Amino acid sequence: MFPSAPPERIDLDGQVALVRMRPELAGAVASSINSSLDHLAPWMAWAAEPATEPGLATYLAAAEVLWDEHRDFGYSIVEGARVVGGAGLHGRQGPDALDIGYWVHVERAGQGLATRVASALTDAAFGIDGIERVRIQCDERNVRSARVPEKLGYRLTGTSAPGADHPDRLATLDWVVDRATWIAEHARPQP
Repeated sequence: MFPSAPPERIDLDGQVALVRMRPELAGAVASSINSSLDHLAPWMAWAAEPATEPGLATYLAAAEVLWDEHRDFGYSIVEGARVVGGAGLHGRQGPDALDIGYWVHVERAGQGLATRVASALTDAAFGIDGIERVRIQCDERNVRSARVPEKLGYRLTGTSAPGADHPDRLATLDWVVDRATWIAEHARPQP
């Protein structure tokens, strides 16, 4: 459990924002996933089957509980009223680190959205007391996804072997940035 939670809404610009996952977005999330299945399936085990609104409503309700318990922080990426992806800060590494995960709608791929999302989530992660490092993992074949942490100054620390939950996948690239490096490289000038 983490001592605090990140903001429930993070505006990326006037059009796109990260908003805390809520069950009422289940239909919009399912629509976005299902229109991007071919794009997502090679990289996301959960995209092997079409999403259903009831299934996502259950998942999003569980995500609310994890948020309230300060264990995991899931976001929908929204553009106006449309869901164009999902992202999160995941507590998989222990009390001083978070993982960032993300996916974007096929129509938004290659437009820098994932990079903007990961940058904003890295800022949010280091806004939580006690977080000292953030990790992004991706399949070694997912060149687009690997460019995200690389562009942001994360350091490639190695690879992880495929796990039981992804036996058909190749190795996973592990990218890490620590608090001091992130703050030094991304300090915002004060007005």
